[in-house]
Amino acid sequence: MNIIPVIDLLDGQSVHAKLGRRTEYRPLNSPLCQQGEVLPLIQRLCDDFGMQQLYIADLNAIQGKGDNHLTLHRIAHSFPDLTLWIDAGFATPDAIQTLQSSVTCRPVIGSESWQYTKPFANDQAIILSVDSVDGVLRDLSGITTDTRRRPNTLILMNLARVGSQRGPDIDLLSLWSKTAPGAELYMAGGVRHCDDLLTLQAAGASGVLLASAIHSGALTATDLTAFS
Repeated sequence: MNIIPVIDLLDGQSVHAKLGRRTEYRPLNSPLCQQGEVLPLIQRLCDDFGMQQLYIADLNAIQGKGDNHLTLHRIAHSFPDLTLWIDAGFATPDAIQTLQSSVTCRPVIGSESWQYTKPFANDQAIILSVDSVDGVLRDLSGITTDTRRRPNTLILMNLARVGSQRGPDIDLLSLWSKTAPGAELYMAGGVRHCDDLLTLQAAGASGVLLASAIHSGALTATDLTAFS
């Protein structure tokens, strides 16, 4: 199972995401990160956890309030060996091309942001984040139900579980295992400890996106290595 750490970027800082209430997010402070400093945090994740992949959400871009392209460029330049999964509020293929002109990444299309309604070339390793809040789907363009447009790698993002200590949404994983058989399914939100990872692994998850449990120390580098 593929474990991918998460960084939520807001105004150039790493913030503590909780319950999808983005206006309440504050700079992250943890044993791994002080005052939301991004580059030192990534260095710690690389050194302590052997991280090779990183998921980044550009919350400014997702909310339509500017972007973090400069910070993303610095990350890509400082850590050229990292594979970056980036959700930057993409609405169209042109928006993906704009970011990829300066930052090498796997683009993550958020269903809450994507507006393009035509099939498009899927040769860029595009990922779809299926965005919901406790069963209420956020899908502007209908891409989650359109098999012509839907990529084969899906992030199941229940925003109400993010930083919630409620555990992962197993029902959501079960639903999408039936809806998109054969797809790579990554769970995001709610993972608390190793038992949650074991449950997701047994349920067929291809991977997990993690933040809170890493920063709290509930999951250690040794724990994550056991699932890699």
